Amino acid sequence: MTTQRSRTSEGAVTGRTEATSSTARDPRRVLAWFAGTLTFITAIVLAPLFANDADADTFNATVPFLSWAPALSAFVAHLGTGRRTSFLNWSALRPLRTGRVLRTSALMLAVFVAIPAVITLLSLALGVVDWQPSEQALRLVPLMLPLALVGMLTVTGEEIGWRGALHTSLARYGLVRASVSIGGLWALWHLPLLLGYHLDGAMAGREIVATTVNLLFAALVLSAARALSASVWPAAWAHALLNTTLVFTSSNLVTPASELTDGAFWMLQLVTWIVIGCAGALLLRAATQSAAHLTPTRS
Repeated sequence: MTTQRSRTSEGAVTGRTEATSSTARDPRRVLAWFAGTLTFITAIVLAPLFANDADADTFNATVPFLSWAPALSAFVAHLGTGRRTSFLNWSALRPLRTGRVLRTSALMLAVFVAIPAVITLLSLALGVVDWQPSEQALRLVPLMLPLALVGMLTVTGEEIGWRGALHTSLARYGLVRASVSIGGLWALWHLPLLLGYHLDGAMAGREIVATTVNLLFAALVLSAARALSASVWPAAWAHALLNTTLVFTSSNLVTPASELTDGAFWMLQLVTWIVIGCAGALLLRAATQSAAHLTPTRS
């Protein structure tokens, strides 16, 4: 049986995709190494803070380091599961298909301008929030893209692990299943940090629940960015945009969530989940169709 390849499928980081190779890593071993290492690093960093009743600012100071913990955990998993391909290929840092990366990155920019805009318009139309632009809102708009680029310095560490190496290993189970599984683990990993904020009074219990569900839905969009581009870079860019544009609109354009009644707060979250969930579903469908179109023919 011969295989004619002129283009690669989504699941392949290269034409010789590890996900379909007979020498592919065992996903269960990858997950065990990755999750075990990440849990250990997270515990080493956060346990002393909990033990000493650290404040929210102290927990916040650990974020840049913890953001690179998934990349380090992925590298440990790479060493522990046989190094069957280079770490750069396995984590989708390369090869860099410039056209697909640029197109997907442009798409993610449009998506993360549209998502907060739709959430805001729907929430205003439903009377959930009021239009309350802050004094600095207009001045902050030109800074959105530069802030997102700076944000990539930290979120890239997360994406190398989650949407990079882990996506490569779990892709054999299907894009949707892999995306949901990674999203669940990603949200779970954030819980200790969110709890630290809660114990200091910087985050209400309802915000922990809302943030956790937000992460689950956002993960679908980030996985779609990885799948559409066959690269981790658009996923990192999308992650940085997520952290920038949604925070900007919620903090500078409308009633802050912390000031909403419980009813209004959960209605706002429902709108958010529906909008991000629909965006994720549409993008994953597009990625699946793209993968089918690019799948090599066999004879």
